Amino acid sequence: MDKQFEKELEKTNKFVSLVYDKMNLFPNPNKEINDITAKGLTSNKLKHGSRYCPCFVVIGETKEEKKKLNDRVCPCKPALEKEIPEDGVCHCGIFCTSSYIDNYVKADVSMVEHKLNLNSENLNPLFKKDEINSVELVDLLDGRNSRLINFILIDVREIIENDTKMIIGMDYLIPTSDLGNGLDSISDKKEENIVVHCHSGSRSAKVQEIMKSIGFKTVVNLSGGIVSYGGETK
Repeated sequence: MDKQFEKELEKTNKFVSLVYDKMNLFPNPNKEINDITAKGLTSNKLKHGSRYCPCFVVIGETKEEKKKLNDRVCPCKPALEKEIPEDGVCHCGIFCTSSYIDNYVKADVSMVEHKLNLNSENLNPLFKKDEINSVELVDLLDGRNSRLINFILIDVREIIENDTKMIIGMDYLIPTSDLGNGLDSISDKKEENIVVHCHSGSRSAKVQEIMKSIGFKTVVNLSGGIVSYGGETK
């Protein structure tokens, strides 16, 4: 981590603490989520000039274009008006209500409780869905390891996010900030089954839409992103 990023990250952490105090919100019980989101906010601050929500693609070069993105400046408008009141947590997971904390259940609990009888008949239908959840991705990865199926897992987060945490079994890192070049590099994979993921599922949903529009046949999004993933990571 370079000194400029480290200094800006310290400012971001102070900013997040102020939001907690001012809005009576709390950190996510999963510390990794807070760390990853803070680094994403810091990256956007350095790259785009504001702490845009790291769960969404920042598109805009001119001042006028960036002005339209103001509702995505953290704490973003969708989080304050919809996500936190309805779900008890913002989309990125860094801001939580006390009730969300009280009801928090770690993802690995559901992983222990779930065990699918792995076979190709159970797994192949997952590629017909628009979205799969954490447990289903674990099943797919287990199935691939057992040579029951084959697919490609793509991370569309930024390099610094991937450096912090990655899903074991990821095949390609294609950051949304360099999406065009990244998709060009796998243009020979358009007939393959593909699963995409990001931090919380929003950026990868947009990438999924773009990939399908340019001829990728089967693209499935990981709902909830790596934030919700209960399988092996490193």
